[in-house]
Order: sequence, then structure tokens, then C-alpha cells
Amino acid sequence: MKILPRYPSITMQYYKLEKITNLDADYRQTFRLAGHHLLLLVHEDKPRLVDNICPHAGYPMNEGLVLDGQLRCPMHGYLFDLENGECMASYEGPCEGIRVYELKERNGELGVYL
Repeated sequence: MKILPRYPSITMQYYKLEKITNLDADYRQTFRLAGHHLLLLVHEDKPRLVDNICPHAGYPMNEGLVLDGQLRCPMHGYLFDLENGECMASYEGPCEGIRVYELKERNGELGVYL
């Protein structure tokens, strides 16, 4: 019988972000929670929560345009898929994707576990 090593349990905390009634088509807000820089935005009537820092050069993503389901970094134009965070276009070499967070709905508010 194979015995697996014990790992300490990881406790995630729930953070409230926004009331659902406040989310309109132009909604965009940044958050700093538990060491994470986050961007909550609405695209095609769906709220999305992603990293607010471009992995290429560390530039904030909150001023980037959303084009065809992709968030464009306002500094160098890198494109990141809002569904999975994958870097779809890079111009100065390879780039990691951005993290896409799972949003949770509770009592008319959106939140995230971190």
C-alpha cells in the first residue's frame, strides 16, 4: 500500500467584491486582496475576475481594451483570453498567461476565494 505524505490544509478565505446590481456593461474595478492585484470587469454580460498585472512587464491591465473576448495590455498590446487567461498575442517574446479567478455568487453579491 502506498502512503501519501500529509500536507497542511490550505484555508482559503472568501472576499466580497461587488453587488450584482452594480454590474453594468461598462463595469470595471480593481481590488487588492490577500496579496493579489485583481480586475473585475463585465464582458458580454458576464463578470470576469483576472489578474490586474501583465505578466510581461508588470503593467496594470485595468485600462486595457477588451477585443473579441481578449484583454489587451495597454503598455505593449499583449492579448489575454478572458476565459482561460492564455496569452494569445505577444510582441516582445513569449509571455505567461494571466490568472482567471472563479467568481462565486452569495446573497446578491459576487466574491472570490483566495
